[in-house]
This record gives sequence, C-alpha cells and structure tokens, in this order.
Amino acid sequence: MEISLRAQSMPESPIRKLAKYADEAKLAGIHVYHLNIGQPDIKTPPQALDAVKNFSTEILEYSPSQGLKSLRTKMVSYYANYGIDLSPDEIIITAGGSEAIMFAYMSCLNPGDEIIVTDPSYANYMAFAISAGAVVKSVKTDIKNGFKLPPVEEFEKQITPKTRAILICNPNNPTGYLYTKQEMRQIRDLVKKYDLYLISDEVYREFIYTKSPYISACHLEGIEENVVLVDSVSKRYSECGIRIGALITKNKAVRESKSICKRCMTSIWADVISSLTSSTRFPVSLRRHRQVLSM
Repeated sequence: MEISLRAQSMPESPIRKLAKYADEAKLAGIHVYHLNIGQPDIKTPPQALDAVKNFSTEILEYSPSQGLKSLRTKMVSYYANYGIDLSPDEIIITAGGSEAIMFAYMSCLNPGDEIIVTDPSYANYMAFAISAGAVVKSVKTDIKNGFKLPPVEEFEKQITPKTRAILICNPNNPTGYLYTKQEMRQIRDLVKKYDLYLISDEVYREFIYTKSPYISACHLEGIEENVVLVDSVSKRYSECGIRIGALITKNKAVRESKSICKRCMTSIWADVISSLTSSTRFPVSLRRHRQVLSM
C-alpha cells in the first residue's frame, strides 16, 4: 500500500538527517560538535529537575487545553519583563514550540494559501506548511550583510492574492540575526498594507550577544490583531525534551479557532516545570554563559 501524497511530499528534516552520521563518527572515536540542533550546551536548572523528581499526585488527569491558568498567569509576569502586555487568556500552552507553529498555520492559513519566510530558516517551517496545505515563498537573506532583512521590495515581489502571512524568527534561527527597530517597523508596515498575519517565532529572545534592543512583534503598534507569537521554554531553560511551548495572540478568533482549542496536547510537566521557572527572566547559569560569549 502507498502512503499519502502529503507524507510523500514531506521533506526529511535536515537536522535529524545528520544524526546518523554523527553517531557513526562517535563510534569511530571522532569528537563531534553538534551544530545541527538547537540544544543549549549547558545543564538544565536544578530547580526544574527537582520539580520533576518531587512531583507527586494521585491522578495524572487531563489538563485544560489552554493550559493551567496558574502557569499562564506567571508567564504574563515573564513577558512583562520585556514590555509585552498580555493577559492569561491571550496565552495558550502547547506541546513545544513546534505545535504552536503548526496551530498558527492551521488557524491562519487555508489550503493553498502562501506564507513568506526569510531564507535560511528553521527547516521545519516548510514541513509544517505542507502539513497545513500551505505554500512557503522564500525571501533570501545574505551572509555578506550579516543576514539583514531584505528590502521591502523583495517581499512585495512574493506577495500575491494568495499571500496570507509573513513568518519571522527573531532572533533568527539559524543565522542569529536580531532585527532592528527599523526592520521590525518595515515588517509591520507590510503586514498592515496587505492585511497579513505576522507569525513571529521568538524562542531565542534570551540569546542576544550584542547591546542591540530586542523588538518583539508584540511591540508593534497598529497590528496587534495580526500578530501570532510562538514561544518555548526549550532554549532559555535548556529544557528541550520537556516539550512546552506557547501560542500567544490578542486575536480572539485565532485563539478560539477549533484547530487550537480542541487539539492542544499540554502535558502535566507544563505545570510542574514552567510554573516554577516561567516568571524568572533567565537562569543564572545561562546568564553567565551569555556574558562569557559576549566578551
């Protein structure tokens, strides 16, 4: 029997594709530096590990699809540290940032719709788009200028009647580029001009090694209803395996769409781990690590 056309068209993750070669090299006694996956190279904070070890309950029951309000309330405090004003109802807890991206696609894009993404980008943006029946249109960035945002004209060349959204990653994965205030305003103006969604993946906000300011999509005035923020605890707390993310938007229709509200798969660990750490801006161990790299 044949598998579905969707499955056949799904690209293999280049991140995972390299894993077998790394394993073979290790068996041959070669030291491997893993640059293929976004796993922080420092230990998970002991508070998080202790929370898992000491967790006790009589019933592992279902948690609310949106995530426990106690967690979402603490996350409001975390985002307030960055000048992002939210309410608990504007945060939906997901099974990792990947599920948040997938739900953003499913809620904002119809089959055949187009989404503009800068290139290079996180490889799974393409796979998730295929799953949602959407089409990715790429706008290339250039290493010669440090992967700055391309001119607005390059985006407009890709805009068609089917264009529904722009997706950015800020700071960018894999380039590390941090968009300037001027660049974020250019994106805002494009989104406003063509009435597009702006899906902003900001899971690396803690990994900024310059004195340049972090400008969130949530800081952009005039497009509050267009912004869908994707986040995760994986990077800032070195908790990639715990699979806790968030989809954040002030757009009530997006939050209440059936593709999100009825299908979120939040786990008990979201409440155990993140409720302890989400209100903390940055673990001390990670902060020291960043200070060393910034020297």
